[in-house]
Amino acid sequence: MNVAESSPILMNRAGVCLAHFEAISASPQSPPLVLIHGWTGDHRIFTRQIEYFAKSRHVMAVNLRGHGDSDAPKQEYTIEGFADDVAWQCRERNLEKPLIIGHSMGGSVALELCGRHPELASGVVMIDSIVTPRFALRDSPEIEQFLDEISTANYREILRKNAWSMALNYDAPTRRETIHNTYIRASCEKTPQHVAYSAMRNFMLNYDASPAATRCKVPMAYIAADVPLVSAACDLDWLKVRCSQLVLAKTLLAGHFNTIEVADQVNAMLDRFLAVGLGPRATTRI
Repeated sequence: MNVAESSPILMNRAGVCLAHFEAISASPQSPPLVLIHGWTGDHRIFTRQIEYFAKSRHVMAVNLRGHGDSDAPKQEYTIEGFADDVAWQCRERNLEKPLIIGHSMGGSVALELCGRHPELASGVVMIDSIVTPRFALRDSPEIEQFLDEISTANYREILRKNAWSMALNYDAPTRRETIHNTYIRASCEKTPQHVAYSAMRNFMLNYDASPAATRCKVPMAYIAADVPLVSAACDLDWLKVRCSQLVLAKTLLAGHFNTIEVADQVNAMLDRFLAVGLGPRATTRI
């Protein structure tokens, strides 16, 4: 599937158009995959996963409300709202027990979805996600400054710089710039300011993943990257206490956008989780 040239599938939910991209194998294995991008992102961050898994499965990559080709109404944007949107899309497309995979903030959406809709998914994978911000961060001057910056007229430049810094310096400068310009920059520039600000503010200051984590009983994996900021902000010990089924993995020498930077590593980990991590229902890729 050529993600860059494909057209979105648009569905109307209570007057709001929600977009997603689909690719379906001629003989799809179970379970299907649902891919959820992060803050100010879109489906392109999963380009390599769509290409790889569409050979054997039904893959749906969403554009969250306010992002990509989805509508961006003036409203509050919350993890809970995103999760309900994606659950609705799954049901509308008759996806049976999909594996929910979320990158960055999309990992929090994935966990929330599985907690709020416990019957929907077969498992959940979070990729370099903060999951829920440490409470100490909520009163920090750094968070206050960041929220102030994305509320200014210069917010697009702030989003671009933030995304650029998260990739780190593992790749050659030319490859890093190509990844940024091809898969990341356009979605940052397209995301409306009211969406970016509301989603980040509600996530950092108001969101509590405890109820969802407590209710989530499906197989669960977390794939980390080599990003000190995410590692410092994400309390995986907290998550492990609430979700004893959690298994941990880490990509090697990759920044936050490891789904593109080291796609082969991420795809191999997802393959393994599909084959073994989901238990007796799992199917092995041939």
